[in-house]
Amino acid sequence: MVPFAVENPAAARLAEERRRRFFIGPWPRASKWMLLAVLMLLACAVPVSVAVISIRFHERHEVEESVSASRRIALVLLSNFERTVESIDTFLTSFGDIRGGDAAEQTYARLRDARLPASVIQISFVSAAGAFITSNIQAPGKPFDLTDREHIRVHLDRRRGSDGLDREPPEGIFLSKPVKGRITGAWSIQFSKAIRSQQNELEGIVVASYQISDFIDFYRRLRPEGQGLIALIGTDGVVRASVTPEEHAVPIAGADIVPGYAGLTGGEGVYDASDPATGVSRVGYYIRSQRYPFMVVVAADRAEVLNQSREFRLSSIILASTATLTLFVIGALALRFARLERRLQRREAQADARRREARVLRAISQVPGIDVISVVGSETTRIGSGLKEPLGSLVEERVRSPEFLARARASDAPPVIVEHFARDGEEFEVQMVVGRIVHVAAEDGQDEDAAPDAIVVFAVDQTAKRFEENQLYQMSKMAALGELVTGLAHEINQPLGVIRLAAANVQTALAKGQPTQVVEDKIGRIIRQVERMKGIIDHMRIFGRRSTLRPEAASAANAISGVLQVIGADLRIEGIQLHTDIDPPEHLNVLCREDQLEQVLINLLLNARDALRSRQESDPGFQPEVWLSCKRQSPPDHPPSIRIVVRDNGGGIPEKVLAKVFQPFFTTKPAGKGTGLGLSVSFGIVRDHGGTLTVANDGTGAVFTITLPAHAEAEAQREVA
Repeated sequence: MVPFAVENPAAARLAEERRRRFFIGPWPRASKWMLLAVLMLLACAVPVSVAVISIRFHERHEVEESVSASRRIALVLLSNFERTVESIDTFLTSFGDIRGGDAAEQTYARLRDARLPASVIQISFVSAAGAFITSNIQAPGKPFDLTDREHIRVHLDRRRGSDGLDREPPEGIFLSKPVKGRITGAWSIQFSKAIRSQQNELEGIVVASYQISDFIDFYRRLRPEGQGLIALIGTDGVVRASVTPEEHAVPIAGADIVPGYAGLTGGEGVYDASDPATGVSRVGYYIRSQRYPFMVVVAADRAEVLNQSREFRLSSIILASTATLTLFVIGALALRFARLERRLQRREAQADARRREARVLRAISQVPGIDVISVVGSETTRIGSGLKEPLGSLVEERVRSPEFLARARASDAPPVIVEHFARDGEEFEVQMVVGRIVHVAAEDGQDEDAAPDAIVVFAVDQTAKRFEENQLYQMSKMAALGELVTGLAHEINQPLGVIRLAAANVQTALAKGQPTQVVEDKIGRIIRQVERMKGIIDHMRIFGRRSTLRPEAASAANAISGVLQVIGADLRIEGIQLHTDIDPPEHLNVLCREDQLEQVLINLLLNARDALRSRQESDPGFQPEVWLSCKRQSPPDHPPSIRIVVRDNGGGIPEKVLAKVFQPFFTTKPAGKGTGLGLSVSFGIVRDHGGTLTVANDGTGAVFTITLPAHAEAEAQREVA
């Protein structure tokens, strides 16, 4: 015997005891190994996590130290720059008594003899009209125009800005962008200050040229290592002086060397940005001067800062690796011990499982009408003989077939399979419940006595049950035909009237000796009407005959056509407009009994007719309508299906009874006008063919939706609920 996954209370207690002894014992092999792997990873993740967190904290500390150092440097540079501006401002103020009317030679002598502040390479005097007069290194000569220079133009009387507004000249010192001197030929920052009379009239402008290279040499000595930078930037966004790893043209915008410059708001703060052009990430500090329109930015190369943590990082990694390796060794030993313990437990349970399986299968096999067939590998054993012959032999032969075994052992195989058999003109329907065996002894695939794959098939004869259901279906069909008698009589009466009239015309034509063509036309009309009546009567006979047990491939479109032959006249008599929207028949194949699908559609259409008739009685001006559609659906993640929708404008079903409409013997019709079986039978028919039947209200009436698997999928899913 093969251990079978059926437990009694004693076995359940035994299994629980095993779970307590080893908490992963009853799990499948893959799940156990997965859980153990996860636990090992979690255990090993502890030292790794500690190392990673320590490294992160150390790196964060190094970054914070770098920011603090950058702030100190920025404060030193800002203080130095403010003292420089203050000394030059004082120096330029000392020339505030020069007047435009003074002799140029006198002014030249005074400038030449002046003691210049450090890094100032030239002191110049410019007239109130913006013309260069003289400097300490340029004797008076022919004046030349300097109004194109920003540091001169800013001091001239009222000027118009780029926004169209008038600006007042600054009262204090003005610092220009870096410019190349026309006399010195050197790049410098121009410190300019206006000289005004007591009446506030512009007398001239005194200018000090500050050599940028001195700033840059000072900054270069303080610049952080690697790709760090120092920049002195005006509030106009133009760099006055900078030291970066790259060479830049002068002047240059602050955003070109300080990425994220636009976001540096407030008096001071941390600078943290990456240069998209070079990929260099920098972190530092910026401080804005409270006295002058400038800021200082000092930023260190983040990679260089993090290199300070290299030794600490290496030590942490070595320590974490050692701890992880130790945990792996301990875990491997624990796994080995657990595996040996589980093997002993399985061997202990194997004998008990085999005994329980034998008792359970033997007990089930004693139930009348049930056969139990055990399949181990390729060996098939029939336990008991609950099915009568020849059905028992047919079932055993079917279970032995490679096709059935492959289907039953598939991972996505349905637990219930319905099979049909026929012998000596008699048909049988058998429901087979397939159970896959859970092998206690083969959980890890390492025991030498591990059992092969096995299944157990429980076969139940459903022929009598299906016969009774067909009887009920037949009664429902007869009831539907009874309701359609008036419409069918009208449908047949029409061609009879045409035949009678055509026959009279033939008789008259023969009496008058009319041409043969006239007589042939009349006889042809008679033949067509006879064929029409024959089609109606034949379909009624097909619809009325007893259904077979075995479903066959059928077209939903053909079923709808047959329904319309039977019920179309009845709808026309009631004045109901029928709208159809049906896909081509070759796209609407399903695996079903076509007459039963017709029965479902007739039940739905008769219910729609009754609802419309009731509403028409209360509202004589109402126009009743029915919509019938049949479409193939092929959603991307689901198999194709056929969707049939019957909708009317009869007002719908009351919400309080909507959930009860498919219950047997439930009806909303008056007493004596409904059996309450139509929708219940319809629901069972659709369900037995692997589909669904649903109902809803859409605001104007009831909507019944039938969904059936398309033919190719239906053959693979012949399963009865």
